[in-house]
Amino acid sequence: MRVHDKNDGHVCSNRVGRDSRWSSQNAYVTREPLGVFALITPWNFPIVIPAWKTAAALAYGNTVVLKPSEVTPGAACLLAQAIQAAQIPVGAFNLLLGTGANLGSALVTHPKVVGISFTGSVATGGKIALEAISHQKRLQLEMGGKNPLVVLDDAQVDVAVECAIDSAFLYTGQRCTASSRVIVTPGIYEKFLQALIERTEMLRVGDALDPKTQVGPIVNEAQLNKNLFYIDLAAQEGGTIYGGSRGSASGYFLKPCIVTELDNTSRVCREEIFGPVTSVIRAHDYEDALAIANDTAYGLASGICTTSLKHASHFKRHAKSGLVSVNMSTSGVDFHVPFGGRKGSSYGPREQGQSAVEFFTVVKTAYVRGGNGDVD
Repeated sequence: MRVHDKNDGHVCSNRVGRDSRWSSQNAYVTREPLGVFALITPWNFPIVIPAWKTAAALAYGNTVVLKPSEVTPGAACLLAQAIQAAQIPVGAFNLLLGTGANLGSALVTHPKVVGISFTGSVATGGKIALEAISHQKRLQLEMGGKNPLVVLDDAQVDVAVECAIDSAFLYTGQRCTASSRVIVTPGIYEKFLQALIERTEMLRVGDALDPKTQVGPIVNEAQLNKNLFYIDLAAQEGGTIYGGSRGSASGYFLKPCIVTELDNTSRVCREEIFGPVTSVIRAHDYEDALAIANDTAYGLASGICTTSLKHASHFKRHAKSGLVSVNMSTSGVDFHVPFGGRKGSSYGPREQGQSAVEFFTVVKTAYVRGGNGDVD
């Protein structure tokens, strides 16, 4: 319920009095709810993403129709039960189960739906955008990423390795903020790569319910095959592969994979894989590393490992991404700060925190003349 608490704190005031140039009247600026919002969410965070979208929409007075991924409907049902237990008004929250192919278009184009908040693939987001914009709907898209982690010569190797492990392989790499590109300068490249390979080989792959497991399964067979396709493609493109073998024949397990000796023009370094696969790319120096980091169609998250305040500050300003991390994983955000990216990663107002008000409300300006009292 922390997500709902954070949103509740931003709704305490939605009316602001303004001075008017006419002395006989007052001006009021208010934010008002819009109506019914369709929330379309992915399988990789089946509770958190539906929760933070729903919390903001309801907190600002709207009605919600949540369409979760057909891959993980059970988690959405648990969320619905929790919301029902909170005794919100009947009809304010609605859960719609089914496939995107069957429900997506009808939901997006429904005349009573005023806006759509979507998290998922770029391909699906593009289709939703075409339909939503043609019907003059509000639109918020959170899509893919090809997130870079830059490691400079002055970085602490152990810190950089742990950042790379957490960024690339935590949650089996099935996060839009996962770092699938690690860009390393020459002075630390060999030492960092060797330490990263050794650390990756130590990761325990297995049942996600086992407390000893560090890397769980791929979500389904289709996603596993996609991961394996890109590993094979990396080899065909001339890359050197470390790891990446099937973890077990009895499940959708994949050992974390490191790809080296490819540059940023390869498909493996440009296309989102969405699994425990990362490429380690050579850079000549900091300026080259920054250029490689920004050379992508996406712009969700980026990170840098360095002990230089100068380089950290410069990277924070010049990284073309919505989220920037210094000496820490590219993944993980607080609920009360804006979430979103640039370029092909996002479209529309940011999610979460005070930024959510821009999407889930509309501004109204009203003038009132006469009387000495305030007008609600």
